[in-house]
Amino acid sequence: MKNNSFLFLVFLISSCANFPTNEVSKNCLFPVNNNYPGGLINHTLENSYQDLENKLRVGNLKFFVCRSDDSGLNILAPIPLSYKENLIKLTFQDQLISSIDIEDKFYRESRIEIQNRDLVSPPSSMQDRIREEYQQGVIAKNTYTQVGLSQATMSLPLIGITSSEFGVRRFINGQPRNRHIGLDIAADEGTPVNAPMQGKVILSGNFFYKGNVVYIDHGDGLVSSYSHLSKKAVNLNQKVSKGEVLGYVGSTGRVTGPHLHWEVFFLGIPINPEIFISK
Repeated sequence: MKNNSFLFLVFLISSCANFPTNEVSKNCLFPVNNNYPGGLINHTLENSYQDLENKLRVGNLKFFVCRSDDSGLNILAPIPLSYKENLIKLTFQDQLISSIDIEDKFYRESRIEIQNRDLVSPPSSMQDRIREEYQQGVIAKNTYTQVGLSQATMSLPLIGITSSEFGVRRFINGQPRNRHIGLDIAADEGTPVNAPMQGKVILSGNFFYKGNVVYIDHGDGLVSSYSHLSKKAVNLNQKVSKGEVLGYVGSTGRVTGPHLHWEVFFLGIPINPEIFISK
């Protein structure tokens, strides 16, 4: 019964995240179109459709509408890594108004060895903890706080070496694992990790896999997380400004060395954090 209640809650949260905002902004400053699995569609329409949010469909994808007072509408839709279609159709009242080609993207393989077997195949005593932390993460990444977000450009949370890109096909001790849904940035232990964009802390804890982790809600379905911190510098429900220290690089959780694992979710879908970085 408990599991069924949780699944219903996740479904409800995910469904609500499918509702775009009606807010009007002076400018819609979002990443350019990155139309590949793991990317973000940014498609402009003329500002002439009435009741667009309720009648528009972007294939079977979740989407967000940013209304500009001078340049029309930006339709923003995250593309899951698992997406297989090569074309997305935009329909309004079931009439085709536009279509978007989905590009193929190569993601390399990564093979690592972890000596601590409990981190590779956790003992049964850890399973309840792992499930609970997973559920907390699902709810956090599906957070939808309507704020009328008009831009989503970020700075790097720290300067370091990219040790693993987003989307990598992972093998741990020779066994296939879930795709890598974040960007790993290696740096010295204790290097400050800064908020790349303003927001609010919605989850903070010490997780089995993620170690010390912080989730930030940036509004309108945009959420980011920061894992493996040596220690955290913010508290639950704290509002943070862009550039504020969230914590410090560490090697807590399942890691092979000190680094930051940075994830970005839009409407609950993990997408490549690099596309948000302002050039």
